[in-house]
Amino acid sequence: MKYLKPIILILLVFIAGICVGVVGTRYEVRRSIRQAVRQPELVRLRIERDLTRKLDLDPAQQAKLDEILVNTQQQVATARQERQPRYRAIFAETQRRVSEILTPEQREKFEKIQAEYGLFTPGAQGPLFQRLQKLKNRREETP
Repeated sequence: MKYLKPIILILLVFIAGICVGVVGTRYEVRRSIRQAVRQPELVRLRIERDLTRKLDLDPAQQAKLDEILVNTQQQVATARQERQPRYRAIFAETQRRVSEILTPEQREKFEKIQAEYGLFTPGAQGPLFQRLQKLKNRREETP
């Protein structure tokens, strides 16, 4: 009995550490993904910095690497723009099919949800998106 309390305390501290680790990791992964989506140039710069360090690139190699990565980034952006119409068609079809199975009351709610969150709309910029943009702009303005 004398050793039970310390064992339980150590176990609780261990479990709390696991919980904090899981939550912290999840937060960091989500933040990194958001940052990569919003600012893809930062991903390119990080890749360039890491490769330069790990491969000990000389200035000429760094310049060529930068050129390669900038070109790749432009190609990826172009590919995304080319696929956008296809995504829009898929999402429009999804909206239509979902609306077909709903009652008129449900359809009205569904339309409100779509307007608020931009469901099934690639690149949607509804109120939620606008709130996130305002937060992002505030962060960028703060020194």
